[in-house]
Amino acid sequence: MAICKILFFLLALCIWCGKCDVFYKQIGDEVSMKCGVDSNSNIEWKLNDVLVLTIDGRRGTRRRGLSHIASKASVSGDILKVPRLETRDSGNYFCRQSGKEHIVHVVSVFVKPGPVLVQSSDAELHCDITGDPNKEVQWLRPNGQKYNENNQVIHLKSVTSNEAGQWTCLVKDDLKLSVTLTVVGLQTTAVNASKGDDIELSCSLPQSVFQRVVGGTWKANHLPKVSFPTLTNTPNEGLHWSCEDLSKVNFTTGQLSTNFDVTLKNVQSSDEGTFVCTVEFEGGVRLSVETTLRVVDKPSGGGLPCNPQSEIAKIVEEILGIAIPSICGIADAPDPALIKLELKRCVDDAGASPSDASSPVSSQDLSSCPPDKPSPSQDTGFAESVDPEDDIESLERKKLNLQIKLLENQNEYYALKLKKFKNSQ
Repeated sequence: MAICKILFFLLALCIWCGKCDVFYKQIGDEVSMKCGVDSNSNIEWKLNDVLVLTIDGRRGTRRRGLSHIASKASVSGDILKVPRLETRDSGNYFCRQSGKEHIVHVVSVFVKPGPVLVQSSDAELHCDITGDPNKEVQWLRPNGQKYNENNQVIHLKSVTSNEAGQWTCLVKDDLKLSVTLTVVGLQTTAVNASKGDDIELSCSLPQSVFQRVVGGTWKANHLPKVSFPTLTNTPNEGLHWSCEDLSKVNFTTGQLSTNFDVTLKNVQSSDEGTFVCTVEFEGGVRLSVETTLRVVDKPSGGGLPCNPQSEIAKIVEEILGIAIPSICGIADAPDPALIKLELKRCVDDAGASPSDASSPVSSQDLSSCPPDKPSPSQDTGFAESVDPEDDIESLERKKLNLQIKLLENQNEYYALKLKKFKNSQ
């Protein structure tokens, strides 16, 4: 604070006397200051009254002083150059021979606690002007709009993705310093599972964050008896899951970083619902994210469902290039590839003759669903054809023949239905 007061006094004095220049420079820049004497004159430069170097004009000899910049400063004629500026290089540069003074302010921009922020945490943006803490600056938001405060330090509360991006501090028209904020949150996706499956519940950070993760957990209010693991961070093991009951939930036993997925085992309908993943950071900041689990029955394999999204409906839609009404499933449905092959042949047959395609189709020609089981006569024929002494292979062959006949009947049905549908377009 004392140095700031001295610099402020010197700045006021040298401006009043008209013998000083004021520089605002970014960290890492170079500043050049002119003494204003003949290049063959003796020159002595000081920084805050500490000798930087002296030059004997007649002999050309140079002697470096005790200032911390003495090793990197250089002189060309009567010009002192200081490269790779640091904040400690700020101050009053004085050339004794001419009485010329230069005030140098090194400006830095930074974020506390850091440029990568956890969503909903607080942050401070600093545009620090060493030696001139009261100078007003203009902040620009990532969208280019002006921030409503002209302070060197601004406070952001409960940051969101709206604050993410490049913030710019305008010190002068020719000095713009920027810092980029990254705001991260937990990520997850809803999942579907079949009964009996093991399903992964995802929870992760998109990248490493500067805040230390100190804890966290998974929770499902509708499963009060299920033991979920908790996040623990210890010096010996680092960040890891901790849980003794592995009967329902599985997890990685090693050290964690940004991935906090767990696996729910043998899911049932009662497991369906909302699961919440919470991660706690050092400083008390917490992030939570919800994921929804939906549990469905496993496919029975005994037929195709009767709905617009059935396998056969999809295949027919692919062949025709248009959506069709719902088609009921087939008992003991054959392989979808076989269905597609037969339907293509069916469509080709249906469109082979223009007169056929335009012929009227009566309601008696179509039922609400294709034949999904053998007719009574077919059942009787099959039963009567089975000899008690027939072996298994013979029975399977007879059953297959019957299914082939059923498929042929179904093909005729689809041909009629497709004709009717085309005529209605």
